[in-house]
Amino acid sequence: MFVVINELFVADENRAVFERNFAASMKGTLPEVYGLCGARLQRPTESDRGYLSILEFTDEQAYSAYLESNAFQAAHHWPDHAPIDGNRLSTYEVLTDIEPRREIPTA
Repeated sequence: MFVVINELFVADENRAVFERNFAASMKGTLPEVYGLCGARLQRPTESDRGYLSILEFTDEQAYSAYLESNAFQAAHHWPDHAPIDGNRLSTYEVLTDIEPRREIPTA
């Protein structure tokens, strides 16, 4: 799995608009992206941190294809743009992935 994390810095007065618009953009552009396994927007709980947009792809090639896709273009040019003051993009390869136990153990 290939993970892309974009830390997005937003001024306090723009948070509500950012959350509404960025989430709407994700819901409108990401569901049909080939090779996308999951996407999340996480709100920071510490004042000096940015929001995290986390995209999980099957592999780096799927991410590269996304960068060239219509979905990527639409996500970054929607009419009601989210106010972002800055960002930091990082990419990762998953080394360990643990699936939690779903069933309740019996005695």
